Amino acid sequence: MAKKSEMKNLVLGTVGALAMTTMVFSGINHTVKAAELGKTQTVPTSYNVSYAEIGSKSVPQDYVKKDYKVKLVGEDKPTVNDMKMKEAAELASQNLWKVFKLDLNGKTVEMTYNPVNNETQQRATWEANIKINDMLSYAFQLDAVTGENHLIAKWVYHKAKINAGMDKNLLKNNQEYQILAKEAVEKYQLLSGKITAVEYSGQGYSEDRQGGKNADISFRVKSDKGEAVQISFSRHNKELLQVGYDSWMKETERHEKKIEQELKELNKSDLTITNEQLKKSEEEGPVLLEMRN
Repeated sequence: MAKKSEMKNLVLGTVGALAMTTMVFSGINHTVKAAELGKTQTVPTSYNVSYAEIGSKSVPQDYVKKDYKVKLVGEDKPTVNDMKMKEAAELASQNLWKVFKLDLNGKTVEMTYNPVNNETQQRATWEANIKINDMLSYAFQLDAVTGENHLIAKWVYHKAKINAGMDKNLLKNNQEYQILAKEAVEKYQLLSGKITAVEYSGQGYSEDRQGGKNADISFRVKSDKGEAVQISFSRHNKELLQVGYDSWMKETERHEKKIEQELKELNKSDLTITNEQLKKSEEEGPVLLEMRN
């Protein structure tokens, strides 16, 4: 049996890892959405969007309106208080261009409305998914009411020899990635105010059905305005993969507190934890996440 002090160390290490699982929810949903493709409607984007009432995001200076189609996926529909699907898709187009220079001309944007669920999420969201090919797709999620950025991701896999395990050298020697994180935050204006901290968050690994692989490393970047983002890079080629914006961070922290409380409750029951498990958690930090799309 683990002592309570030992359990606390394990809980904190586990919570850090579980935060990473939240980061990849869009990729996990790809299979579900593929099964729902028969329940779609296609909407052309020949319209003029008014951005004044949609969040506070400005249009990128080098952005030109793209000619793409929007496809509604799933059965959930927005309420009268939510942003229209076409407006949400256009914000996705702008942000995917801003961060990844993704040109949506000729592409189809699959939009999913995620209603409030008190158990899993407290904010309704619009999620955009764009499949380029079997090895590359993109995702963007925003608050369905305010238009606030929530998550942006590039799901890319490589036919290469990629280590699925945790790179222990990066637990302490990750300054090169810290610099990349700081530069990305400043370049894309992901935070207001000055950066006060860049903290290692965890490592992950993913593999798709075609055998493509990728491995990542994540950092939490904080500002003096009380904001924070989580940003991930590929350990294979150092390219930017994901950004969890401040709203995503707050949602993740809520999940972390809930999970930590549940794990503490487990400590009151008969939970067997070996000394080897405790030592591994304390030395290696967050556990490795493996995701198969």
